[in-house]
Amino acid sequence: MRDSVLSTADEVLERLEEEIAFLAEGLAGVSGQLHDLTFALGGLLAGHDHEQVRNATDQVVAILGEQVRRDLTALAGLGAIRHGHPPAHDDDVTASVPALAVEALAAAPEEDEADESEAARIANLRDRLATTAEHLRRLLAFAAGRFDLARTAAERGDADRALDGLRLAREATGSAPDGYHLWARCLVELAEASPESLGDLGQRLRDVAAFRDTARSAGTGR
Repeated sequence: MRDSVLSTADEVLERLEEEIAFLAEGLAGVSGQLHDLTFALGGLLAGHDHEQVRNATDQVVAILGEQVRRDLTALAGLGAIRHGHPPAHDDDVTASVPALAVEALAAAPEEDEADESEAARIANLRDRLATTAEHLRRLLAFAAGRFDLARTAAERGDADRALDGLRLAREATGSAPDGYHLWARCLVELAEASPESLGDLGQRLRDVAAFRDTARSAGTGR
């Protein structure tokens, strides 16, 4: 009889570990997606690929949906059964979602301001674009890092830390679309003032502008 009880206990433990492994693997895949998007975003921003940057920010919001929360909660519950509830932590440090300070994005001088050279104005616009791009990168990197911590906490059975990490990751990804719109606005401002600063994108913009001017002239001549 005792052997039978041990056998049943072993089977329960094996099933528990299988469920933990299944959930952990799925959440590791979510981590991988977040890190992949964070890595890809750097190249997309450097290439001024506004459509793909927008797609990346939309994707990162969608990744951390309700299914992820349910899986994280379930993993934390199973982790607590497997390892026991973790002790309370007294050394918690509250993390803050990256924010873009207003003073870090000084307004670009107007074109007709006498005390500002055109070169200084272009330099200001470039700085604004770089600042907003860095803000977007920091948001995604923060979200990926917080989710990694949340997943690790859930595997230990620490539901409080897991859900707090997910909350912070969601706050960061939720800020990404606004970060994109700010970056895109800076991109448009630089494109209007100095399209040559944007490489291939600038050339495409010049071609479009030239086509529009030609079409407008042709329409006026008729």
